[in-house]
Parts: sequence; structure tokens; C-alpha cells
Amino acid sequence: MSNVNISKLKGIVGDANVVDSPSEMAKYLKGLGKPAVVVLPGNTSEVSSIVKLANEQNVKLAVGGALVDTKEITGGIAMVMSRMNQILEMDQFNLVAVVEPGVLHKEFLLKVTEAGLNFPPEPYEVETSSVGGCFAIGDSDSKSFEYGPTRGFLLGFEMVLPTGEILDIGNKCIKNVSGLDFIHFAVGSQGTFGIFTKLLVKLLPAPEAKKAVIGTFASMHKANATFNTLIKRNVLPTRMNLINASLAKNAKSGTDGQLVIIDLQGFKESGKNIANEVASVLTLGGGSDVKIIEDEVEYDQVINGWLKVRADLNAKPEQTVEFMVGPMKMPQALAQIEALTGDLGAYPGVIIEGLLGYVCLALPEGTDKLALATKVNKLAMSLGGNVKGLLGHKLKAEVYNDAEMWNETTSLLSELRHQFDPKGILNPGVSLQA
Repeated sequence: MSNVNISKLKGIVGDANVVDSPSEMAKYLKGLGKPAVVVLPGNTSEVSSIVKLANEQNVKLAVGGALVDTKEITGGIAMVMSRMNQILEMDQFNLVAVVEPGVLHKEFLLKVTEAGLNFPPEPYEVETSSVGGCFAIGDSDSKSFEYGPTRGFLLGFEMVLPTGEILDIGNKCIKNVSGLDFIHFAVGSQGTFGIFTKLLVKLLPAPEAKKAVIGTFASMHKANATFNTLIKRNVLPTRMNLINASLAKNAKSGTDGQLVIIDLQGFKESGKNIANEVASVLTLGGGSDVKIIEDEVEYDQVINGWLKVRADLNAKPEQTVEFMVGPMKMPQALAQIEALTGDLGAYPGVIIEGLLGYVCLALPEGTDKLALATKVNKLAMSLGGNVKGLLGHKLKAEVYNDAEMWNETTSLLSELRHQFDPKGILNPGVSLQA
């Protein structure tokens, strides 16, 4: 039996913005949990009042941009931020924007581009990602070598804390952090430290030109070898990605083989020279169908194909293993991985972000993820890297037989979360230790 007082929620946001019919709620939800109600706030005050009510009634509350993950909120409240979808300010001279969290990432990118500016972080999920979700997840993406990680594009925010109090921090000044950097501390907390209600976002001037160089290869090894050649020649594009044959068909129709995508964002004339050099390296390295793409529509198709493939893997974290090594160590890593998995070209999915030394493996059905991740982590550690995230930290502690290191990490994360959210109300399905 749920404790949610639906009439009080309607008093906060209005009848039209409270949904309690299971069939109507379904379009806002993902997962197997069954919250009692979906609520769509329209401003910071309403978010604060909803959170305070959840605390009073001791019910769980999860938040999302367009969709809410229902894990562990059965009988609770699902808060959808899609009504808070305004770009409140676009300051072209100071290169910042003030954005509500429910603005869809792809729509924000369109508005930024129309203003002649650039917001580099990639959407986590092409169609439904919001700007608030971008910073709540806070992951690095394949352009991070050139532009830096996602957290660097947040200059401040307004946030409703798990108690319902409102925190406002940061301003338009880039040099605005001394001591503890709480602005970026909140990035990646996945809504467990608070709910973003406004975001002060850093922008950049738009690149003068965008080009892509693509090519297909018979093997992952040959394709990756061209990355090493480019790095040795000090050719460092915006992103340098490789998708195995199983995924390449989804990224670009008609592709047969391992697909290389080199993205070049910068100046027109120098970009032409670099594109020609990249095309030559791919061709000499054994690439076929090597092509320089300058047409804007075709360029967008290639990049959007990449984003879709990446988003599909993001949506299934339980079926992927991610690890990093130094970019120049990738040949050894691929050879050793194949000893565990077999031919990577035929694997369900492999993505390599060459400038970051990052690999994502989409696992065959029935694979024991933890067992494979344990082997992959030992392999990556031998090459100076490790499995991504806290799983990698845990596996590293196991390799060193240092249970104390892992216990201290999890205790610190639990204590931080408890300090922000004493009742454990907010986003209970998110584990910062996963």
C-alpha cells in the first residue's frame, strides 16, 4: 500500500501534471518497478515541495528527464523533468547558457549551433537524453581528448537537495573555484545528492569546419594500427573511433567490415590538409572505401550513426565490459583480449575510442560478466590500465588482495550519500558503488 498523498501532489503541480493511471504512466517509465504516481513539476519551487512531501511521507522518489528508471521505487514517486525544458539565457559574448534540466540534449545542440556556438558533450541516449541527465551521469565521451570531460562544461547550478532545500552555486566566471570544487563534485552523482533545476553551462565558439574520414578494414588489428600511426605522426583529431563489423552495419548502411570514423573539427584549410593525411594513412594501412566527408548532411549521418551505436551499448550496462589502456598499448590489449573472446570482428559488439585508449565489449548472451571483467582487468592492469569505474577499482583491490581499500571507498560513498539524504529517499535504485 503506497503512502503517496496524490491529492497533495496535485495541489503542488496541478491535476494535469500528476499521472496515476498505469497505462498513462507507462510512457514515462522504464524498468520493472511500479511507482504509485508520475509527477511533472514546472519550476524549482514545485520540485522542492515534492521532495519535502516525499520526506514527510517517507516514500522513495526517482528523477529522470523524459524517462524515469523505476528500480526500487515501487509505491513511490517518479518525477519527470520534461516540463522544465527552457533555455533561459544564451549569452553569446560570455559563452554560457542557463538551461533547465529537462531540455533535450539534441534540441539544445540545435539551438547552440544556430547561435554559432558549440556544446561538445555527446548525448548519452540520442532521442531521450536531457541536459540535466548529461551532467547527472557525467560520463566522458569520445571527444574528451580534445574538449575535456563533461564536468568541465558545468559552471554552476541550482539544485534541490534530498531534504527539499535549494542550493545555488557558481557563476559565469571560469576562474571561480577555490578550495573544494563542489560544482564538479555533484557531476556524476546520478541524482543522489540532489536534483538539478537550473544549469549554468559553458559553451565554445563553433568550429569553422567539420569533416569526417571513414574507411573499412578486414580486421580490428589493422584498423587500430592506423590509429597508432596517426598518434606517432602527431595527428590528433577530435575523435578517432573504431566499430567492429557486427556494429558497423548499424552505424552506416552498406558497411561490410570494421568501420573507422575519424572526426575533424576545426579550421577549413588546415582541416583539408589533415583530412588528406588521415585518408592516406588509412589507405596505406589496408583500409578500403576510404572517404573524406565534407557534406554537412552526410557528416551528420555518420556521426549520428556512431552516437546511436554508442547509445545502444549505454542502454545495456549489464551486458558490457569497459576498460582503458594507454592508446599505444592497444595492439597488445586487442591481441590478449582475443585470446579470451575469439575474433573481435565477429563479437556482438566492440567499440574502440582510439585517442582515449578505451574499449567497450558487448557480451554474447550467457556470458558471465564478472568472470570476464576479472580477466580483462588483470590484462588491462598488466598494460597500465584497468576496467572502467568503481568495478575496476573493486577488481584492482581484489588483485592486490586489499579488501580494506575497497571497504574504505564504499564506506566513504555511503557516508556522503547519507549526509545529503539521511532518509535514503532520492533515487534509491542508483548505486554509486556499482
